[in-house]
Amino acid sequence: MPGSATLLALGANRLGIPVYGIVAGPGVGGLAIALAAQPTIENLIGGLILYADRPVRVGDFCQFGDKMGTVEAIGLRSVRLRGIDRTVITVPNAEFCQLQLVNFTRRDAILLNTKLQLRYETTPDQLRLVLARLRELLIKHPKVSPDPARVRFVQYGDSSLDLEIFAFVETRDFSEFLAIQEDLNLRIKDIVEASGSAFAFPSQTLYVERSHDLDADLTKAAETEVARWRSENRLPFPDYDEHTRTELSNTLDYPPEGSPGRPSSDRP
Repeated sequence: MPGSATLLALGANRLGIPVYGIVAGPGVGGLAIALAAQPTIENLIGGLILYADRPVRVGDFCQFGDKMGTVEAIGLRSVRLRGIDRTVITVPNAEFCQLQLVNFTRRDAILLNTKLQLRYETTPDQLRLVLARLRELLIKHPKVSPDPARVRFVQYGDSSLDLEIFAFVETRDFSEFLAIQEDLNLRIKDIVEASGSAFAFPSQTLYVERSHDLDADLTKAAETEVARWRSENRLPFPDYDEHTRTELSNTLDYPPEGSPGRPSSDRP
């Protein structure tokens, strides 16, 4: 029977009937359908991967590639996000799975990493006092994680003595982080000014005589305070001892006095 079918096909082909094209047609059509369906299948698989791995969920704020936004929906074909400019961004699942995803919502704290630049006229003991007071600030503040929380004199800059603050603020909400960062920045300014030092700015100085810009009384007070620490073997370098850290921990008032968030029992 198969031999008869073959002879029939050969005979029909010689008569001009395209038997081979008819037979091959369904196979070619199936291939074309498969190729057309490939993106749909890839997006479906991408959607299943997103549901299984859950790198992001609806409501998460994330960075995907070079864009940022909040996930509004995860479908079988695509992910829909609301960009920070309030536009709606739709990304196919297959493409979204290949992007580097940074999920900001799932962080357990927010990094505070800033550099302070003090004037070169700052004396060594003034610098020690500023470093000590800044370390106390991080230890005392109830919204700053104690580990790690460091302040270090890192380098001699082109026009400044550079200090680096590295700590984690214990909040997941960026708006709250900005409020805490503002509180810390205001306290940092108080500490620098109370030491008699000042913040530097890019400049070139021509010294004709000894500069008298820095407050002499505050400079003397800073040097006296550090001298007292030195005489009592209490210099906090390279760091505070554990006993002092325990005494200082979480003793700073936050929110500060006079702010709406402060408990009413603390108000006068």
